[in-house]
Amino acid sequence: MRLLFLVFLSYSFLSAGGILDIKWPKANASQQKSTTPYPKVLLEGIKDVRLPVYLSASYAYDKNMIVVADKGFYSISFALNGAMVLFEGDRTYQESVSPKNPEFSKIIQKAKRVEFSKSEEIMTVDFNRHGANYTISVECDKPKTDKRCTQERFIRDLYSRIVIVGGHP
Repeated sequence: MRLLFLVFLSYSFLSAGGILDIKWPKANASQQKSTTPYPKVLLEGIKDVRLPVYLSASYAYDKNMIVVADKGFYSISFALNGAMVLFEGDRTYQESVSPKNPEFSKIIQKAKRVEFSKSEEIMTVDFNRHGANYTISVECDKPKTDKRCTQERFIRDLYSRIVIVGGHP
């Protein structure tokens, strides 16, 4: 149920705000294209996405994913034994603020580039790359005892292994 809410929320953001300009990354050795084709469910699901699509290398070839995507956002989820993992990206913003605004500058200076947190028993990591917003979430059936939701190690590992699996300008 929460997964459907998150997908709906992503879609709502898309229609609520404006579109961010994406600064596409230059190819580097750590983000080279895979020589093994990704599963059809992934390739078909993200074919229209207009931002870099990130996914943990641990799950890039898992055919049991659920993909919901449009030009400005994507949501890719995996049902694990006792947990759900969700990778999301979007290029929306809720409010336009000039970078020259002194209040904005103060906020940006305090903001962390990558933020790991736990909220409502869900472990998340939020980050921004190339002008797009990204989130990885882990929700556990037993959030008070499952280490994937009580310790950051699992989500940090997911984040440390992200690779670009698609998207286009």
